[in-house]
Amino acid sequence: MGRMLAGRALENEVVQLVRAALGSKLRDTGRVQREYEHPTLPFRAHPDGRIIGENGDGVLEVKTASAATFKRYQSDGLPQHYLDQVQAQLGLSGLGWGLVVLVSRENLAEMSTFPVTFSPDHFRFLEGRARKAAPYFEDSSCLPPGEPDRGFCFNCPFAMNCPEHQALRKAGEHGEVPEVIRLQLSAQVEELGIVESQLKPLEQRTTELRDQIKSTLTIYMIEKVNLDGGTAQMVTSSRTSFSAKDLQREAPELYSRYLKTSTFTNLRITSRKGVSSCLSTAS
Repeated sequence: MGRMLAGRALENEVVQLVRAALGSKLRDTGRVQREYEHPTLPFRAHPDGRIIGENGDGVLEVKTASAATFKRYQSDGLPQHYLDQVQAQLGLSGLGWGLVVLVSRENLAEMSTFPVTFSPDHFRFLEGRARKAAPYFEDSSCLPPGEPDRGFCFNCPFAMNCPEHQALRKAGEHGEVPEVIRLQLSAQVEELGIVESQLKPLEQRTTELRDQIKSTLTIYMIEKVNLDGGTAQMVTSSRTSFSAKDLQREAPELYSRYLKTSTFTNLRITSRKGVSSCLSTAS
């Protein structure tokens, strides 16, 4: 819950940055944020803002991500549930386009934008999902496992009040998962061990080659050389950093006042001895 609230606070900061960039072209944010609701289905959306455009208005959706996830979304594109969310906003609001602003939690200066065009076919698909779920919402029951598709409960707005979903979450916290999921994870972990065991020698060789090239350029005082496959050069750069240790030593009270604890979730994989050599490489 704390991480979710922190994420929302950061998203509000990003909305203000977007407002400063767009000026009067951004509306319906913060306390006047609009909520759009389907007339007959349990289907609603509340974008972070409405962008006033010359050729029609659009919705604004702000997302924050860890540094690693930010880079992955930059290269691979937004995940499907983000696109589902924006298409729902567009379909329910009647607007034709949207803009997703993705920001790294570690550095607000790292920002990417993803334009989204309304797709009637995509919205009809989302309406179909809501239509399947509607009867279960009306009598406060849980959808059959896997319906309408995997991940539905994760995105369901009623999940926090669903006893079946909460029981599943509690079981998952203790490692009690369905057998099919356990087998799937076992296969993925084993494959990960194989891949990592193959990557390790390559990573070591990559480091050795870079050190050798750097040493040669330094010894012969070469700033840049054109090669058959490209170029090699020594690039000098500098950065200004903040010394937390010096601040703690010189002004401990000020340091304590602005000290903040952040919580991150990392994947940790351990293996049982003797099970598989490829698994042991992933520990």
